Amino acid sequence: MTGKKTSPSTTLWKYILTSILIILFPFFATTESFSADKTSASSVPKHIQQIRKIKHDDNYGTGPHQNLACDECHKMKDSNKPLVGVYTASDSIQLCQRCHPEVNTHPVGIEILPSASRRVLNSLPLGQNDMEGKIVCLTCHAVHQSAGGEYLLRGKQTSYGALRTSLCLHCHLGLFQRKSPHVEREKSCGFCHLAKPSEKAGQQSPSNLQMQASCDLCHNELEDSHYPGSNPFLDVDIRNEAIQSGLIPGNGQPVCTSCHDHHGKADGKGLLSTAFLALCSRSRSIDPHWNDYHCLSCHERQPIKGDAPLLEKGNYNALCNRCHGSAYARADIHPVGIKPSQHVRIPSNMPLENGLLTCATCHNSFMQVGCTTNENKTAVNLLFLRGKQRSRTSFCFLCHFEETYKLLNPHEQVNEQGQIKEETCLFCHSTLPDIKIIGPEKVSFVVQNPDAYCIGCHHGFTRKHPAGIDHLTRPSEKILATLGTSIQRIGVELPLYKGKIVCATCHNPHETGVIKFSAAATGTKRDNKLRLMPGLMQCVGCHWDKR
Repeated sequence: MTGKKTSPSTTLWKYILTSILIILFPFFATTESFSADKTSASSVPKHIQQIRKIKHDDNYGTGPHQNLACDECHKMKDSNKPLVGVYTASDSIQLCQRCHPEVNTHPVGIEILPSASRRVLNSLPLGQNDMEGKIVCLTCHAVHQSAGGEYLLRGKQTSYGALRTSLCLHCHLGLFQRKSPHVEREKSCGFCHLAKPSEKAGQQSPSNLQMQASCDLCHNELEDSHYPGSNPFLDVDIRNEAIQSGLIPGNGQPVCTSCHDHHGKADGKGLLSTAFLALCSRSRSIDPHWNDYHCLSCHERQPIKGDAPLLEKGNYNALCNRCHGSAYARADIHPVGIKPSQHVRIPSNMPLENGLLTCATCHNSFMQVGCTTNENKTAVNLLFLRGKQRSRTSFCFLCHFEETYKLLNPHEQVNEQGQIKEETCLFCHSTLPDIKIIGPEKVSFVVQNPDAYCIGCHHGFTRKHPAGIDHLTRPSEKILATLGTSIQRIGVELPLYKGKIVCATCHNPHETGVIKFSAAATGTKRDNKLRLMPGLMQCVGCHWDKR
């Protein structure tokens, strides 16, 4: 059988087509073959014609979607094989928004920039079918990825900030660098909003979740801990007020816009909102000493040189005790509002008020305005003590005679003859206790909170102690019932003070021989004066069910 003769012109056309295919092969090698139901080339923009979805290694790992059945997202060819790119929703965007409504910080369903088409399409997949050539959720997120990458972003598993930035710059190059949507806001609405906002009344605002995600796009490194000392919502009264006013969403969790006015003046301090600063001025959980934007926490109006009137009618003690006399800031153990005795000497640079001691006698609250505790702490006077930096003990000896107080140990309460040192008892107690009566509820203290004595010498044990948990709190009903039976169960009293766990609940501050009731006298000779044996026994005194 003879073959059909090929004409020279046909041979020439075959040569030309083969050459074109050889040139274009490296580019098309990364693309999938066309399917019959794809959008026709005429309906696709010119700069992405002939370009289709890229293949990617997007296999299931241990990520958050691993427990989803394939048929929840994909239509199935048979019982075991999902159809890639064929979804149970009309497109992949709607599929993702079933669980993630309006949380995307990047517009989807839009065409890519012509200048970025080749670079993007050779590395990031675009949509299919009706979303042919458009940005979809799967463009930046690999939903089958393991839990190693935050937000399941595509790319090497580096830090979230670096990965996110590299994705942005991959398409936009340098267009985003050093640009802030808070400047020239009229031109940058699209940075946060999926559609240009209207000033018409009744326009629906973005959800808190969506707004939070928009902030996180640039400020991802800022977590809850980024405002130590500047969180007014730790004060329960202020928190409830913020929830009622809508500054905090109904779930009770503050969001970025609870504190910041994203439409505020670009030169404002951190774009902090007026409403937030007003709450700070009344909150007892604010630490105003380390910055220059919480002035109204102490002053009647924004202070200027020569005009800085204080709140509380200028009464230092009342002003300081707004916070330090509450549960939100550390209280000191030194009395104020009293006339110094003849046994102390007051240096000339430590001012009195009408001859009486005030908080300002020892502390200069203006010392470190604008400073930060993140700086080198060896150069920072954390207690705001007047004069050059020195230890707390040596500071006390500026007024008190060292010979009188040197090596005073309030736990040494019995002399060599076995008699109780009454003067030592009065270090903590305002009157001599009756040693026949047990329990801190039956004795009086100089200060309101007896823990203040303990932390005066044993710093750093008010938080995350023991075992990384804050224990100085009111116990649950379950623990309360357990403590009420501790003497009968284990022969040891674990006392509360005004219904709260205090240092003396676990530690016995007395010396052997002071307390006569055996259940209340345990631990006096034990390390750290623990009432119970350290370790498991120490825990099961309260957590009996953990034994």
